[in-house]
Amino acid sequence: MTTDDVTRACADAALRAGRAIRALVHAMPPAERGRPTRSLLKPAGGYGARHVDAEAEAVGLAHLERLASDVGTGIDLLVDSTRPMHRIGRRDGARIVAAMDVIDGTVKVAGLGTPVPDRVRLANDGGWAAAFAFTRPTDAPFEELLLGDFVIAVVVDGNPTVHRTYPQDVVAVPDGDGIATFEDIAGERRRTFTTSSEALHELWVALDVFQAYDIDTRQPGDDAVGVELYRLLTNRHERGAFDVLRQYANLSAVTRLLFGWREPPVWVESQGAAFVVVNENVPNLIPAVALVAGAGGLSVDFDGRPLRARRLAAGRTSIVHAANEPLCQRLLALVSTARVRAKKPY
Repeated sequence: MTTDDVTRACADAALRAGRAIRALVHAMPPAERGRPTRSLLKPAGGYGARHVDAEAEAVGLAHLERLASDVGTGIDLLVDSTRPMHRIGRRDGARIVAAMDVIDGTVKVAGLGTPVPDRVRLANDGGWAAAFAFTRPTDAPFEELLLGDFVIAVVVDGNPTVHRTYPQDVVAVPDGDGIATFEDIAGERRRTFTTSSEALHELWVALDVFQAYDIDTRQPGDDAVGVELYRLLTNRHERGAFDVLRQYANLSAVTRLLFGWREPPVWVESQGAAFVVVNENVPNLIPAVALVAGAGGLSVDFDGRPLRARRLAAGRTSIVHAANEPLCQRLLALVSTARVRAKKPY
C-alpha cells in the first residue's frame, strides 16, 4: 500500500468504528450502561470503566485489528502517555501508533453517580464522541513521538442533531505539507473551518477547569488560574468573550464549538473563538491538535508553544485551541493576566 492508501484506510476504519460504537451505545438499555467493569483503556472504579466502555472498546479493537490486517502494518495502541502500548498485528517493521477513546464522555452515556436500580442520571446535553488518531507508519520510539506526528484524526459525534448546526463526524488527514479537516456524511467529505472573526467579544469560548482540581496531576496554582480565567473571559465589557461555556473535558465540544463551513453563497461560520483547558489530558490532545490545525486553527500551551511540537511523553499541559492567530494572541494575553492575578492574595 502507498502512504496515501494507508492514510485513507486509517480514516475510513476509524469512521466505521465510531459509527458502530454510536449504534452500540444507542441500542444498549441505559440501565445496563453504567455497571462498573474492567477494560484495557480505562481503569475500574470512580469515573473509570463502565459496561458500555468495555463493549465499545471491543468494537473499536476489532476494527483496529481488521485495519492492521488490511494495511499489513502493526499498530501500537496507546494505553496512556506513561504505560506500555498494546500491539495489534505484525511485530516486525515500522508500525502505526494509534490512540482510541471509544467513549469520550462516559458520564454522559452511562450516567453520573452510583447506579441505582430504578434510575440513571444521564438526561443532559448528551455531548459525547468516539475519537481516534493515527501516525503514519514510523520507526520512532515512543519517547520521541510528538503530538504533531498524529496526522490522521477522527471524532464521531455520539448524538448528532437532526438539523446540523456544526460538523458532526469529522476527519483530519494530511494534505500537501499540512492537514485538512473534513466533515464526512455518508462518504461525502465537506471541508470545515474555524471562524474568520478576530473579535473575541463577539464569540464564545469553552473553558474547561475540571482538571485544574485533579490533585494527582495538576500543577500548583492551576485552580486559581482557572478561576481568574473565568473572571476575565466572562467580562465582555473589558474585552472578554461574548459568553463562556463551562465544559467538561469532551472532544465533542471542539467540533461543536470551533468548526463551521465556508461555501458560497454564504459562509456558515462557527461562533467559537477558542477551547481553553487547564491541565488537559493527553488522550484529548492527540486528536484535537490535528483536527484544529486542519480547520485553520492553532493549538498552543499557556506559554504560546505549539502543541504539535510537544513530546507525547511530556504528558498533560494547559492549552488553548484557538480559531486563528489574533484570537490566540488575545487568549494568551488573558492567560498571562490570569496567572499574575492568581498569585495575588485577596
